[in-house]
Amino acid sequence: LYSGEFNCAQSIIGAFEDKLSNKKNILINAAAGFGGGMGRMQKTCGAVTGAIMILSTLNKTEISNSKEQLIQNIQEFTRAFDKKFGALDCASLISYDLNTAKGRAKAKEDNIFELKCANIVATTVEIITEIIERK
Repeated sequence: LYSGEFNCAQSIIGAFEDKLSNKKNILINAAAGFGGGMGRMQKTCGAVTGAIMILSTLNKTEISNSKEQLIQNIQEFTRAFDKKFGALDCASLISYDLNTAKGRAKAKEDNIFELKCANIVATTVEIITEIIERK
């Protein structure tokens, strides 16, 4: 799911490519700026923003066509994510400062992206899948 090729948001999009038909490339490109918690500002985790993109996109084809249902699904997702990881923001989730060369180097040296981010992405895909399958 997660690799150095794509950020967390893009990895979430890629995990659902079978449900996206011709929208995958557009969404992958749209998600490019969400890595590192939105442009490496370490705000909302890319896995969370990617999940919201997927839930929004699939709302019309896989889930329902209701804006209210979409809002409920996003709230359900964010509650489950927060319960599992204790935060929604990249800074709290990985505890490394990605805004400095030293912080990025330390995160890379400690293999945080492959260890922590990969797990966050995989768990996010599981949560989204449960929501989709229940609807």
